[in-house]
Amino acid sequence: MSNYLPLLDELCCRTSLFIKSFLESDSPIVSAVARYDVHYGRMNSHVGRNAFFCCSRYAVTDILSVTRIMVSHSADAHISTQLGASVLLLLELLFVREDVFNCSVLSSHDIDDLIDFICIS
Repeated sequence: MSNYLPLLDELCCRTSLFIKSFLESDSPIVSAVARYDVHYGRMNSHVGRNAFFCCSRYAVTDILSVTRIMVSHSADAHISTQLGASVLLLLELLFVREDVFNCSVLSSHDIDDLIDFICIS
């Protein structure tokens, strides 16, 4: 509904961009250390561990292939049809509450109750 990635996916996306900046650094020392951490240090290195987590989460073998678009598509694929329908219903109720849509059948109290119900279920 908010067009943001889920928190874990956002963190993975930012982590992969951070690691990419090391791997593609103009400094040969920074680049060499990052390559070692990602390709050889793996679980003995924070950078390698984070790269491994991101790659395994999105089923890729190279951290350079983790992109925001790919992460977004992966996150969208994990949203169930029921959750998607609930989000759309919630969005419409918010529009009714804010007088963007008109619904003369429900009172403002009814709208608030429905929004609360959808948010907690």
